[in-house]
Amino acid sequence: MRGFLRRDRLSFLILLVSQFAATTGFMFVMPFMPLYVQQLGVEDPGRAAAWAGLLNTATAATMALAAPLWGRLADRFGPKPMLLRAAFAGAAVVGVMGLAASPWHLLGLRLLQGTLTGTVAAATLLVAATAPAGRAGLRLGTLQTVIFAAAAAGPFLGGVFADLVGIRASFGVTSGLLALSAVLVLFGVDGARAPSGEEGRTEEGGGAVPWLGLVPVLAALFVVQASNTGVAPALPGFVAQLVEEPAGVASLAGQILGAGALAAALGSAVGGRLAERLGTRTVIFCSLVLGGLAFLPQAAVSSVGALWVLRIVASFFIGAVVPVANLAVRRSVPPDRQGRAFGVAASVTSVAFGVGPLGGGLLASAFGFEAAFLVPGVLLLAAAGVLLLAPGSRARAVRILKAAAAHIIR
Repeated sequence: MRGFLRRDRLSFLILLVSQFAATTGFMFVMPFMPLYVQQLGVEDPGRAAAWAGLLNTATAATMALAAPLWGRLADRFGPKPMLLRAAFAGAAVVGVMGLAASPWHLLGLRLLQGTLTGTVAAATLLVAATAPAGRAGLRLGTLQTVIFAAAAAGPFLGGVFADLVGIRASFGVTSGLLALSAVLVLFGVDGARAPSGEEGRTEEGGGAVPWLGLVPVLAALFVVQASNTGVAPALPGFVAQLVEEPAGVASLAGQILGAGALAAALGSAVGGRLAERLGTRTVIFCSLVLGGLAFLPQAAVSSVGALWVLRIVASFFIGAVVPVANLAVRRSVPPDRQGRAFGVAASVTSVAFGVGPLGGGLLASAFGFEAAFLVPGVLLLAAAGVLLLAPGSRARAVRILKAAAAHIIR
């Protein structure tokens, strides 16, 4: 038994390392994508930026469409083969991007990347399927912490490598990181066997996915991801309004986003731990409310310091929602249907990643930079309301508030 526990922990540790490598690799290319588009013949900076936005949206769109299919296959063959597929395919496709001869070639490869990859969704399902009893929240939170940390480190490292070895060679580095991730999973990570049709059935629903009950959780997941990414287009302009000297605005905005990513990583770890003690709905509800309340005053700040503090607080609570939402899906869905449910959750996340920056940019353009902070704050509070008003949640609302108050008093 002790040997099994040691092996289980080692397998989980290797999975964390593999996902840090994979996420760092995927985020590696973000800083220099507009510059690469210019190298491919789009010389105007404005058009290059538009192309870069299109490339990101294309990947999110095809990933949203493909994720439910990969989830169904995970139910049939297990999550480890799906994780290997995503990592090996990513290594191949991203490596070829360094050979692109036109923006259209790059667009086709980005569409293919979204269709064939999805390491985060597959790794989340694998952790949910293999975590020991009572440890799922902690492990999902730890996984999300690693992913947030890699998402913060990836763009920084990508920019450094692009300056050192060039943009095209940097795609090779990304491919190598993804290949390393795949090899680590192949030889170091234990898989979960695909459950039989009878094994995962419950008395209610006969093994079906309770989609109606998952709607509030999926809505919360969508809102936090869209809110988190929607601020990025408006942040540099908003920061420029708060400082006297325009020099260094881009760097300052990047520092604020980086600090927010680290806060989200910490929030993921804390949220996963608390969910095992207080319950998933309690943590999601409190995080949505507190995150929304931290978002709203950002629109009225008069100093960069105040914005910095509020961004860190909001990001902390947003980070707490993601692993707890995944834990809620795990607890609500029979084992033989979890791949489908996590596939839909990944699809929702992909749509949020596409809609968030687009919506944030449109809000800032139409109503001013402040709107990019006000609207997400309102949406976070609305998502908390949806969670409470869901079927069977009214009695739970009282328990949530009592549990939150008792935890604060302690």
